Amino acid sequence: MPLLVPRRAIFAIVAAAAVAAMIAGLGLVGAVTVPDDEVFRFTRGTQFAAGEEARLRGHLAKAAKDERIAVIITGHTGTQGDEGANIALSEDRANVAAALAEEMGVTADNIHAGGAGGGSPLPKQDGMSDRAHQSTLARVEVTLQVRR
Repeated sequence: MPLLVPRRAIFAIVAAAAVAAMIAGLGLVGAVTVPDDEVFRFTRGTQFAAGEEARLRGHLAKAAKDERIAVIITGHTGTQGDEGANIALSEDRANVAAALAEEMGVTADNIHAGGAGGGSPLPKQDGMSDRAHQSTLARVEVTLQVRR
């Protein structure tokens, strides 16, 4: 009997491989330092949660001033619903953050954006309701990677 792998697991593997490939590609350009990771929350759709856009602007300010800094953006969604729609929404969230980076002066060549859908969920905290947990999954992870 063939091994059946859930589509969600396949999407997670593909998304993780894409992010790893982006980071590895950066290593080909020069020595890579320890990345600076931050998570920025969204409400439904592509709207930042209160205060998150301002936090993201602060995080991106370093990259706007230094062309050695690459910006790696991975969009995420909850784990419920249509997987294809979740992938599309996660890509839209990543593109919103990428557009903000470009608006701030980060060159397009230094921005690498993609979506993981619901394939890389955050762990559920003890005592957290399913609804509260799902709301934490709407996010973008933004990594600043300095190349020397």
